[in-house]
Amino acid sequence: MKRYVTLGAALCLAAGVAGCKGEDPAPPSPAIPAAVTFDVTDEAGYWFDTGAKVAETRSLAIVKPGDKVAFLQTKSIHGPNGANGPSRVESLHTVTSLIWPAGTTAEERIDQAAANKDDHEVTLKIPGLYVFVCKVHPYMLAGVIVDDPTTTNPGSTPPGKAALDIGEKLHLLGVTHTIGVKDAANDNAAFSSNSNLALRLVRAFFVVTSPKNWKDYTQITTPPSKYKPTYPPVAVKINPVGLLPVPNGIVGDLNVALQGTFDGEDILAQSAPTTPGIGEVWVDTQYEISASKGAAYPSTITVVDAADWKVKRKIALPAQKMNNGHNMWASHDQNHIYQTEWHGKSLYVLDRANRAFLQEVEVGEDPAHVMTRVDTQQVHTGLNGADSVVELDRDSTTGLLTKKRNISMQDLAKPGNPTQPHAHWMGHDGKTMATPNANTNDSSFFDFPADKVVKKESTGFLPIAAAMNPDSTKTYVSNYLGHSISVLCGGTAATPPIAECVSGGPGTKIKDIPLLDPSPNGNYDVINGPKQGAPIGGLPIQTPVSPDGKFVVTGNTLTATITIIRTSDDTLVAMVPCDPGCHGVNFGAKKGGGYYAYVTSKFSNRLIVLDYDADNDGVVTQTGPDAPVIAGWVVLADDAAPTDDTITGNRGMGGQGVLPVPNVYNGWVQKLPEEFKTQLTAAQQNPVP
Repeated sequence: MKRYVTLGAALCLAAGVAGCKGEDPAPPSPAIPAAVTFDVTDEAGYWFDTGAKVAETRSLAIVKPGDKVAFLQTKSIHGPNGANGPSRVESLHTVTSLIWPAGTTAEERIDQAAANKDDHEVTLKIPGLYVFVCKVHPYMLAGVIVDDPTTTNPGSTPPGKAALDIGEKLHLLGVTHTIGVKDAANDNAAFSSNSNLALRLVRAFFVVTSPKNWKDYTQITTPPSKYKPTYPPVAVKINPVGLLPVPNGIVGDLNVALQGTFDGEDILAQSAPTTPGIGEVWVDTQYEISASKGAAYPSTITVVDAADWKVKRKIALPAQKMNNGHNMWASHDQNHIYQTEWHGKSLYVLDRANRAFLQEVEVGEDPAHVMTRVDTQQVHTGLNGADSVVELDRDSTTGLLTKKRNISMQDLAKPGNPTQPHAHWMGHDGKTMATPNANTNDSSFFDFPADKVVKKESTGFLPIAAAMNPDSTKTYVSNYLGHSISVLCGGTAATPPIAECVSGGPGTKIKDIPLLDPSPNGNYDVINGPKQGAPIGGLPIQTPVSPDGKFVVTGNTLTATITIIRTSDDTLVAMVPCDPGCHGVNFGAKKGGGYYAYVTSKFSNRLIVLDYDADNDGVVTQTGPDAPVIAGWVVLADDAAPTDDTITGNRGMGGQGVLPVPNVYNGWVQKLPEEFKTQLTAAQQNPVP
């Protein structure tokens, strides 16, 4: 019989380390309230911290059936102050069941009605893999394996060594379970653990929670080194039937299995685009660590010159302790940059030209995205930890901001849980706003002249980003856990009319576009993976519409792909490989005409410059002369760049918000000063004639 072992002991045995006993004499004492405790933190890569590093992650634990798992936010036990230390979070979070084995009861799943800073616990009984996520910051992951002590590997030498239970069938929130987390789960809908989907999710966990597994474009060799993250070299038990030929369901070495299935592409040196862009590209390198702020307050802003594709500046805001700076927007005159901090409470105002800090405004919990209103120059910031979008007035002389009001995203006729809006979008004329409500799985459509939410429409699971087309006739919302894009009616009537919009009005859903479709005619097979030649996207995030309105470009975290939707018929038409944690997308002007899509990734330090329609003919296909191409890329780690604080870790990592300057979206581009307008072609100055 296998005795109770910790995961660290299992890895120690697998590695054959001399002097390692590899076992605990007994299970945790019943007097201990939790067998495993995670500190919840704001620290990049270690958001759920057990205090023990295993295969480079500190976010995985192994327990016995019936053990209790605790999550601490009011205090900490694994931080620099040891047991009974202070809280390691500034922002609000949730602890939500994301993956769990079939057969669990509601008591083995956990969720909260709103973002919070409370402690949580759950007792897990059914053997298998459990993953927990923060619905506000969904890169925050904790993993627990409930291991049956009788599960062994008969193929080991000698036979009978430990094999950890993953579970034969798993549930994934938003895919196999699309109702409340604690509602009864339909186990007939659960998917095999021996599948492309399951292995892809397990791989993603170890990339996301292990900074040493992030793709580092400073590690350039000749010949090119291969990108091969490391995974625990342990035996695991999965479904015996499926993608991998595994006798008795035993994978002898998880590291070998995952590397053999997914990894091995070259890490290539920087290759700058041959055609310059116009202006600058500001990138939130959210996981970069600087000396004065330390690991507790990660993030810098990296400024790239689009003329020569070089990093011009790093901005950490050490005096303000900017905490996970996430997204930016520019004032109409492009003189000021508005910067959010997703794990804090503040919005910052910077001087774009000299990079100087000008103002900090406390706006509320977990400010995520920021935009300006075209007709008033007011600034709007979504509070991802609350229920509203904050409206701020701008001083036309100084550019400084004054908080005016909080705009609720509730449908007042049917109020419910806090909406927790993430990446909102403003209409081209300033009259409307759409929010993706991460906590309520819907989108609010706000009419400014009416001063109210006119529609709160269901989308997919955990909607995270919205965008409008240039005439505001349609809104696109990416559903992070739904692996889809919802298309909704905008505030302007389309020509020809859209039937759903005529009958339902602004904010009404027109259709859903699946990016990871397991149906018989879909693009994805759960067991075997992507179907030949089919573009796919999983865990989609930022999803803007091109300034001319012809395409939607989306960064997809799970599949590390960039997907392109043709807006004339709202069809997925193409895919381009991206980096781990593909995340941010925004459009900037290309010199001479057309646009680049700038794409960032959380778990790499590369800014991709995508020439999605290189010949600017309005046609994009998966293959052939109209296929999108990566024009080049910029490595966001640059020790020579001037900075306000010395960079000490995660160099260039955590690419999330991306802001090209000047702003070339319809409505905003017309407001540009002449110094920017003269750099644009006539079509770029008026993208929708």
